[in-house]
Amino acid sequence: MEILKTLSYVGTMDVLFTICKGKTKFTDIMFETELNPGILNRLLKTLLTAGILNKDRDGYHLSERGAKIVLYTLKILDTESEMPNQDYKALIQVLSAQVDQQVKAV
Repeated sequence: MEILKTLSYVGTMDVLFTICKGKTKFTDIMFETELNPGILNRLLKTLLTAGILNKDRDGYHLSERGAKIVLYTLKILDTESEMPNQDYKALIQVLSAQVDQQVKAV
């Protein structure tokens, strides 16, 4: 249930979608999501602790768990939408390939 609580925080999905689009540095995420730096910092720490994100010197990246969460969320949003969103479809393809690769590696 902790994962649902984490995902319910304001801005969480915006941050995850932003990271999917390749913006991985703190300042890039901050400008893209328009979140206050203090709030973004707490949110990123929470996502790291929950195992949804990983961090290295290049920035923040989705973990396997994070990729699955965003993939399933995008699929739901794409299904719910009356008009297909090409951005969603492109991200779904990228994340599907990433998740498939991680599954094959296990």
